[in-house]
Amino acid sequence: MATLVIIRGNSGSGKTSLSEALQEHYGRRTLLISQDNVRRTMLREKVEPGNLSILLTETIARFGHAEDLLVIIEGFYEAEIYGEMLARLRDLFAPRVFVYYYDIPFEETVKRHATRAKKDDFTAADMKRWWIDKDYLGWEEETFFTAGIHLEAACEMICKKIEDKHGRTL
Repeated sequence: MATLVIIRGNSGSGKTSLSEALQEHYGRRTLLISQDNVRRTMLREKVEPGNLSILLTETIARFGHAEDLLVIIEGFYEAEIYGEMLARLRDLFAPRVFVYYYDIPFEETVKRHATRAKKDDFTAADMKRWWIDKDYLGWEEETFFTAGIHLEAACEMICKKIEDKHGRTL
């Protein structure tokens, strides 16, 4: 059965590393939809209401649902701009929906960003301009990761929830 995992948070929080670890763990039949790839690389869109990446992200995720894939959506996905689209996908994939938000301090995101290969792509000042504190969706399914949870533990937690929900390994 199709499964949806949404991983959100501010820039530099760990979303991409976690989503890539999940895709590596599950392998084939896993569809990773990265907001940076869809919005910035594929479409060169701005973050604004009605931008084309909203519809394209939803279309790709619906393909994953139709093909019974594990669909991982990762990115900032600001609630005000992307919330309605994410809610439609939640309804489509229910009850196999897992939602995570990296709720970590700004200073920690700057430290994490400094360790990344793309650390020169943007500065701490850029990150501060983009920062939205506690951009929660407010859904029952939403789980919060704090700065104390490491990548391996977060990945393990999500895998366990997915496998418990399915009663088997995907």
